[in-house]
Amino acid sequence: MHPLLQRQLKRCFADTLPEGDGLHRFVQMVDAAYTHADADRAIVERSMEISSRELHARNDKIAAAEKNFRQIFENVSEGIFQIETDGKLLSANPAMATIFGYPSADILQLNISNIATQLFINPSRWVEIVAEIDRHGNVTHWESEMRRADGTHIWVSKTIHRVEGEHGRPAYFEGTLRDITLRKAAEAEREQMQQRVIDISRQAGMAEIATGVLHNVGNVLNSVNVSVSIAVDRLRASRLSGLSRLVSLINEHQNDLPTFLAVDAKGKQIAPYLSSLAESLVSEQREILNELSGLIQNVNHIKQIVKSQQDFAKSSGISETISLSELVDDAIRINAESLERHRIKVECDIAANLFVRLDKHQVLQILVNLISNAKHAMRCSSGDRVLTIRAGALSADASRLVFMVQDTGTGIALENLTRIFGHGFTTRTDGHGFGLHTSALAAKNMGGSLSAASQGLGQGAVFTLEISLVLERQKEHSWKAA
Repeated sequence: MHPLLQRQLKRCFADTLPEGDGLHRFVQMVDAAYTHADADRAIVERSMEISSRELHARNDKIAAAEKNFRQIFENVSEGIFQIETDGKLLSANPAMATIFGYPSADILQLNISNIATQLFINPSRWVEIVAEIDRHGNVTHWESEMRRADGTHIWVSKTIHRVEGEHGRPAYFEGTLRDITLRKAAEAEREQMQQRVIDISRQAGMAEIATGVLHNVGNVLNSVNVSVSIAVDRLRASRLSGLSRLVSLINEHQNDLPTFLAVDAKGKQIAPYLSSLAESLVSEQREILNELSGLIQNVNHIKQIVKSQQDFAKSSGISETISLSELVDDAIRINAESLERHRIKVECDIAANLFVRLDKHQVLQILVNLISNAKHAMRCSSGDRVLTIRAGALSADASRLVFMVQDTGTGIALENLTRIFGHGFTTRTDGHGFGLHTSALAAKNMGGSLSAASQGLGQGAVFTLEISLVLERQKEHSWKAA
């Protein structure tokens, strides 16, 4: 019997329990109730003990997580912050204080009431960020120039998202930021160095082209010198000097000229001599005129080369409207003498009546370099020497202009197809590796590209220049690249 029930019965009935089955059954039921209650209480106590241990363990985990988070929050190198929608700084970690030059996060928070006007160099940048967050819910890696406590400027990259409040209204913004000032400085320095390389390479390329132009002019001057020498020799050997002696002889016999011409032996030779002299002078005149005609052509050739070089020497970066065919003609003209000297046939497929707006200086520099390289590749070729130039707008994309310069020369080894654009790389014994490197940089500077293709050594090569195109006038269909 349950101890509690025994105590209660003893208190009521002393030592003797009254007789009767009903009373015994009642006592048994009460005893069972006490027993079940003890069992239930034991279960509840056990459950409470288990729950208490689990709660303590969970609290320990939460405390550990909070400790870890606090350590991360305080020791992470990136700034972590919360900002109200009006720009007031709610919280920040020590890293953010360090980034902006404050001794602690608390002092940073006390001093910053509006990040737009106090931290951003351009306050409208914060307005742009908020607008972007309103549209997309977050911004990622947004870069802004900001102000440190000492007034110096830094560049910061930010990632921010919106924390929703009641009824879908933004309660505040939170995010991270990191100082990218060193990276921005390195990028600026790299851009400056790249521009210096472009300028130096461009100057080297211009020097190379100027040397080529002077060489071409020198070759033409050689032809001019030959023509002048021939004309001078013809004049020195002219029979005009005999005519003056004949005139003197005739003047001596003015009084008896008919008799002298008819009877005197010397007089009889005058008529045949005049006939022979006339034929000789006509022949001399024809030869001298031919030489003078060639001399005029050579002088005009020099003028054209000089004009092309003058156009070429114009400062770059200035876009102008030009005829595509005239541009290619200028590039060919600069190399014309050496192309003729090496017996290279030039074939052109240029979109007719196509006027484009581009930087003529840079495009001309590239084309002259490509034509010059093609000439060098074919000068020792034993087969047909054909230079093919194609130019026009891509029919599939009218915003792109394509030039293709193809030769039947020595070709390019497959391993050199990309190396040939490297600074200083050349396979020519007399080359310096500036031309293609300069051309590739110029193409990139115009938002385009320069590429090379070849089936290998002895298979010729084709260079393709592709740049952005602004059509000014186009009377016929665009050329379609093969």
